[in-house]
Amino acid sequence: MRVIPLISLMVVAAAPAAHAEDDWQLLRNVAAAGRQQALNGTYLHQMNGTLETFHIVREGQGDATREKRTSLDGPSREIIRKGNELACFAPDKKALNAAKISAMRLFPALLPEDMSEINQSYSLKHVGSDRVAQRDCSLLELRPKDRQRYTLRMCVEPLTSLPLKMVTLSPKGEAVEQFTFTDIDLTGPKDKRAYRPKFSQKFLLRPGGASQPQVSAQVDNDVSGLPNGFHLLRSVQRSLPGQAGKSVRHMVYSDGLVMLSLFVETQPEGARLERSSNLHGAINMATGPQGSYQLTAVGDMPEPAMMGLLKGLKVSLKP
Repeated sequence: MRVIPLISLMVVAAAPAAHAEDDWQLLRNVAAAGRQQALNGTYLHQMNGTLETFHIVREGQGDATREKRTSLDGPSREIIRKGNELACFAPDKKALNAAKISAMRLFPALLPEDMSEINQSYSLKHVGSDRVAQRDCSLLELRPKDRQRYTLRMCVEPLTSLPLKMVTLSPKGEAVEQFTFTDIDLTGPKDKRAYRPKFSQKFLLRPGGASQPQVSAQVDNDVSGLPNGFHLLRSVQRSLPGQAGKSVRHMVYSDGLVMLSLFVETQPEGARLERSSNLHGAINMATGPQGSYQLTAVGDMPEPAMMGLLKGLKVSLKP
């Protein structure tokens, strides 16, 4: 009888697949905890040789979520979330601009809500353990399957799945950006005053009931040559400030982790600008010409990869 040996082989073969699915489910839990876990703590944000400190409080679930993060050094600024709504507050315009930049990376909510396609472009594995903010945590590494994207290493608190530390690594393994809790309590203040702004100047980053524009099949086919795994989330036509009759097409793509904005505009006569630069932490920008278009890409990808991406794109739309 060969039934028992065959069953044993089937169990052995199925075990790695089951463990892999458990890991992806853990990552989904990490993403949810990063957005929803009640907390009261302080974290450090390190990038480009600079260091910033923020205090964050959060409580509630879903549309009832309340969150406030306050800068403890540099320009005074606050970033407040009520459900889906996100707004910046500051004492003056200069500090308000600094708040807008800080809001580009809202740790610990760095993972997207929808990660259904993330395994097309990334592998996930456990790489050990560590201790952060006097709490034991497990190290998870989300590694891209090519060298055009960053690796994300997370230290996850085992009971809540909250990421206590998140490090963005370059293709060479160098730390590009790092967020780390220095102290944390896994309950949030119940007093509503803890979530109110102290400053009067406000900029609304995201309305609470904002809906995303629908993407047509035609628009989805207007750009080709993107790295594997990227798909179009939305596409809008915008007028350029102070330039009557001129507009820019803004398309947003994602591979399940990276958010990539592509701007397409008619190229000014005689202009062939080509350059790349770092905007904020892991977020880079590249701009370059293609035929009659000027393309600009902004996203959390390595700077050399951004310029290479632009040169590989094929664009057929009319902005």
